Amino acid sequence: MKCINKRFVRVCSLLLVCSLCTISGTGCGENRLEDAFEADLPGIGIQTSEESSKIPYFASDLCVTDTDVQDIEADTEDALAACFFNLNEKKVLYAKNIHERMYPASTTKIMTALVALDKGDLDAQTTVSKEAITFSESGVSTAKLKEGDVLTLRQLLYALLTVSANDAANVIAEQIAGSQDAFVEMMNQEAQKIGATNTHFVNANGLHSEDHYTTVYDLYLMFNAAMQHEEFLQMLQEKEYQASYQAADGTTVEAVWSTTNQFTKGDVTVPDGVTAVGGKTGTTTAAMSCLVQLFEDAQGEQYVAIILGCKERGILYQEMQTFLSNLNN
Repeated sequence: MKCINKRFVRVCSLLLVCSLCTISGTGCGENRLEDAFEADLPGIGIQTSEESSKIPYFASDLCVTDTDVQDIEADTEDALAACFFNLNEKKVLYAKNIHERMYPASTTKIMTALVALDKGDLDAQTTVSKEAITFSESGVSTAKLKEGDVLTLRQLLYALLTVSANDAANVIAEQIAGSQDAFVEMMNQEAQKIGATNTHFVNANGLHSEDHYTTVYDLYLMFNAAMQHEEFLQMLQEKEYQASYQAADGTTVEAVWSTTNQFTKGDVTVPDGVTAVGGKTGTTTAAMSCLVQLFEDAQGEQYVAIILGCKERGILYQEMQTFLSNLNN
């Protein structure tokens, strides 16, 4: 199903969308999320058609729909929202609550990486601050960085996208923008730029906040934009990354950061002929288990699968496997 998204109509103008998108399938239904899109929440703005014309990766390059879609057999009963998109054909194969606002957890780090890759120098070094490694809650995922450690942006991004390091996210923010708050402003500006207008960030790491939210569809837009960077895709494919960097006392720290993604680890299988290219996980109590994942089939066609709000990590992977069972049919 290809369909004009009513949110894009409001955001980017009907004329532009109609000129870029081919409408087929069953057509657009009534948008049951209309009230949610009209809510007066922080960070959400309405773009003019002039602004929307400057958005990269816009309609002609995107899968768009404003209604639930089930053109394939899939089971997402235990997830709050999900999608499965064919990127080559720009086709929505499955969509469930993709415009509902959700907590993204560490899938937030997709946007963190996008801004860093757009604005930063991968070989630039930065020193870890005390603020960057200080958290108000215990048990958060980190790369065990210490105050005074010196790392390159490249190393920090590997920590961000493999072990899902929250300390690395904060260090990146300070390196790129000078402060974590300034970096978050850049994240929200980038979200608006790519059309992810139902998203609002308050941090670079994805730790829970009531005002930190996104949607399945907006995550797709972020992932699509980040994939334009070859380095991003390479980092997502690493099972582990060996880092060597300088500690505050001048000694060398040797670290190994392993991916949190069970597809990348090989702990969860995919059908013959299908490749799990890479993806980003996310888990908090409020967000539950989340995953944004890129797959490729035997013909070289690529698919983005996203599941948010699944009650258990194991179930998330099982449900995502039901998308893949359709690729060899």
